[in-house]
Amino acid sequence: MDTSNAYAKKLYVALFASSLTTHAWATEPASVPVGNLALTPTVDLTTGYTDNLFDSVSDEKSTWFSTVRPGLNLQGSKGGLTAGVNASLEHGVYYSSRADDYTDKGVSAYATVEFDSRKKLDLLAEYLKLHDTRSDSGSGDALSTDVASKASRYSMKNLGATFTYGTPRSTGQIIVKGEISDKEYDNFRDFTASKDRQTKSVSGTFFYRVAPKTRMLVEGRYKDVDYDLSSVTLDSDTKKLLVGVEWDATAKTSGLAKIGYARKDFDNNARDDFSGSSWEVGVTWAPRTYSMFDLSTSREAEESSGAADYIDTTSWTLGWSHEWTDVVASRVS
Repeated sequence: MDTSNAYAKKLYVALFASSLTTHAWATEPASVPVGNLALTPTVDLTTGYTDNLFDSVSDEKSTWFSTVRPGLNLQGSKGGLTAGVNASLEHGVYYSSRADDYTDKGVSAYATVEFDSRKKLDLLAEYLKLHDTRSDSGSGDALSTDVASKASRYSMKNLGATFTYGTPRSTGQIIVKGEISDKEYDNFRDFTASKDRQTKSVSGTFFYRVAPKTRMLVEGRYKDVDYDLSSVTLDSDTKKLLVGVEWDATAKTSGLAKIGYARKDFDNNARDDFSGSSWEVGVTWAPRTYSMFDLSTSREAEESSGAADYIDTTSWTLGWSHEWTDVVASRVS
């Protein structure tokens, strides 16, 4: 079996001012009436430091960075229908590695149809122009600076729908999701063309309330990945079955834990399939309304860049977020 288990550690520290409107420095953006619609402008500013920009195991690069993310949301509601559009732009600067500066863009349209108090349908369509860092999504030195002179850029088209029956306060709740994504790279086509792909996924989750602030859940997922090039032998489908618990024990502590079994089957018999445990756990502790600690861990069989069958990834993240004033907050993770 050829899997990638390159281990790269990263320290990330950032300070940011979030959701700054054009009218005031505030954490909650204000809206401007436009006829029967509401226009909400926002600006997110971030500055931070990373000690391993490329997620590399051998050629670590540390740098300070800054990002600015302006956005616009136009939304309207009538009866049980809420619909709107989002437009955003993010520009990032790495002060010790200017070749890795980037500008991401995105536009999306969304709608929520509430049929009654227990049934609703969420729809989403988006077009994104994004980037991968030269770490090649964390696979460890797969894209060295000798191969790529800057970040790889790609276009992403997504269509999604979510149907919900029941509410979080109901004894039972069912959520069914479906999504289609198309990913196509724009530059360095000699090696990025092999990563162009379409992904179709569907999932269903059943929640059952066992206590006033505790719900058990059962979730099934299916994902089909088809690569554009016939020469790429990474086409696969993944099935997951998870059980878990969601709790909000106190005003200070909440969490969601899912654990189960996953299997990734390749269409090509020469590839080694993956089967094993899978989990997603997130716990939040807020000793103060303005200070929060969070712990998360997960295991996932991620898509490979081509040399390996898949990337067996286990992650652990511990973070602390603190709001120092109405406009300045920090996060260390």
